[in-house]
Amino acid sequence: MKKVEIYELQKDGSQKVIATCRLVGENKVECEGDPTLADRIMKKSKLYAEGGLKFLRQLKRNFKSGYLNASDIIED
Repeated sequence: MKKVEIYELQKDGSQKVIATCRLVGENKVECEGDPTLADRIMKKSKLYAEGGLKFLRQLKRNFKSGYLNASDIIED
């Protein structure tokens, strides 16, 4: 299953996974974790979760800051 993890910078400089978005089926993505962030990704984002793999690829571009970062696509 393909997934992307979203990390938040902690005060000690480490990063903590706060949300995970997984490809479910061919064209659907589900996000879980921090409820506010997951809701923002799924409902308020300009990206559409129905895009499947394309949606997952875009997360890395959309979460690229000093505080929030998205991983590359991970195969598990």
